[in-house]
Amino acid sequence: MTWVCPVGGCPVRQDRPGSCPDDLVQLVRERTEPKTPAADPAPAAPASSGLAIDCPWGQLVDIPAMELRIGRSSPVFRGGGIDHYDQVSRNHARLFWTDGRLHVDDLDSANGTFVDGQVVTPGVPVALRAGQELRLGLDVPCRIVQLNEFGEPV
Repeated sequence: MTWVCPVGGCPVRQDRPGSCPDDLVQLVRERTEPKTPAADPAPAAPASSGLAIDCPWGQLVDIPAMELRIGRSSPVFRGGGIDHYDQVSRNHARLFWTDGRLHVDDLDSANGTFVDGQVVTPGVPVALRAGQELRLGLDVPCRIVQLNEFGEPV
């Protein structure tokens, strides 16, 4: 899958979502044909869980079936617009699965993590489900969303 700038004629294409540096617009998905596997394929990415985190800076990040670290130093979020949100720590929180349920744990962030307005105490994970608000710091509201079979929010 490739992400392309929706502005006509813009040549920006990336392998992850984010903002187009030339036109300052959000990139959108473009359906691509499957590529022929290379002789030495790279390790497979963790399977998608069917859930994603919808961020206020316009980034929709699939939550893998393993773990997702949220923060300004997380490779998944770098370059996607998170750097403009100083309420988010470098290593803010982590999303992970236990017994088939998604959980969030605050990683001793400077400004806290909240689920539907309730504080997440570091070391005391809270269960999450689609539709809930995951707020990073005091003013960075994210939402947990269900994805359809095309990877789009339901």
